[in-house]
Parts: sequence; structure tokens; C-alpha cells
Amino acid sequence: MVVFLGVVRDSSDGRSGVRGLSYEAYEEAAVVRLTAVADAARAQWPVVDRLALLHRLGDLELSEASVVVVASSPHRPEAFEAARFCIDTLKETVPIWKREHWEDGSDWAARAHALRPVDQSAVR
Repeated sequence: MVVFLGVVRDSSDGRSGVRGLSYEAYEEAAVVRLTAVADAARAQWPVVDRLALLHRLGDLELSEASVVVVASSPHRPEAFEAARFCIDTLKETVPIWKREHWEDGSDWAARAHALRPVDQSAVR
């Protein structure tokens, strides 16, 4: 079993002094996209037994968990590969936005990007 846990840290892309984060999402679309990410991972690594992808919303303080990906498989390589695929794809495809808070104010994360669709070509 491989567990990836993303936590709130005190810096982001050259900005130090981050004190917390706020996450917002288009929840209905996020659930659909999270399911699509899991489906794509299962298609690519059919040996993976279980997958869990969860992302928190709302205000989070330093060191609090914001995202978790869990992949279990009979063998390590597939679990690691599936977990990495899931977190990377989640960040690129799921409509969740991050606002950073620091001492002098707050703003949306500097590395915001357009969302891409989940590649469903491997999904049967």
C-alpha cells in the first residue's frame, strides 16, 4: 500500500511566510474528475486492488493534510506508479483552486493553470 499525503507548507513557488491555505472547488465536477482519474489509473494498472483520492476544501493551517492518495496492489511498483499518476493527474485535471494566506494578505496560488481533461484513452 502506498500513501501520498500532501500537507500545507509555509512556502510556495518562491513565496515564503505562507500561514495557511483555502481550497475551493466546483464540487460536482470535482467528484466526476476524481472518479475519472481513478478509472484511468485502474485501466493502466489493473493489478491495483484499491484506490482512494480525497482532497479537503476550506481553510487549512500549516501542516494540515490537504490531499491524500492511496493505492494498494500485490506489488510495490504498480502501487507507487498508480499513486504518482493519481496525484499528478488530480492536480492537472480536478477543478480545485488554492488561495494562499500570508502575513500581509492573500492571493490565489501563483502557478494556477488551465485544467486539462483526464485522458480516458486507456479506460475500457
